[in-house]
Amino acid sequence: MSPAPISQSVQRRRRAIVTGLTPYMNEPVLLEAISHWQQHYAERPSFSLQGFVSDLCRLFDMGERRHHIHMSLVQAMTLSDSELAADPLADSNEHDTDAHPCTHAFQCLLQALWQGLGKRSATQLQLDLGAQLRQSSVSPETRLTMEYWLQSPEKPLSPLPLASLRDQLNRTYILLCERLGPVEADRQLKCAYQTTLARLDHRKALQALM
Repeated sequence: MSPAPISQSVQRRRRAIVTGLTPYMNEPVLLEAISHWQQHYAERPSFSLQGFVSDLCRLFDMGERRHHIHMSLVQAMTLSDSELAADPLADSNEHDTDAHPCTHAFQCLLQALWQGLGKRSATQLQLDLGAQLRQSSVSPETRLTMEYWLQSPEKPLSPLPLASLRDQLNRTYILLCERLGPVEADRQLKCAYQTTLARLDHRKALQALM
């Protein structure tokens, strides 16, 4: 039997992490923990549980629960797919374009912007966007969702509230101004907007972002 695709393996491991941590964390802390795992442990060849649990105890002052958290994660790894919690970063299905037009418009706009910038500048912008997600003003939900998408930009962006999308677009514009200057930043964003406008069915969603 051939091995499972890497993306499937990462998704299953992420579901196991969510399952094991849920009894010990409320939702905001859980999202922070998943974000940390996604950034530092998702691509490692094994769970690296000892290191991950050590990080959680340090970040969230949970040292007294270290053993229980570790055992909960170990047990979660042995569960069947049907017993695991849902993946908070599950890929959007084909209906999400209609159900979440603003998220789809945001994704298309940034992809058009990256295409216009060229590979080198686009890669740097993606790195800059990822770095600013660590600011305290960014919600854990937005941070986790954007981090995952920036690591796999060819995949659909999971739905985000309009306010979060506008905030991320504003941060993108500020980064563009810092690297290109306001005149070139305006030109690049305008070109990306016009390109996206010509491709989208939900034009009002794109206009709502601006």
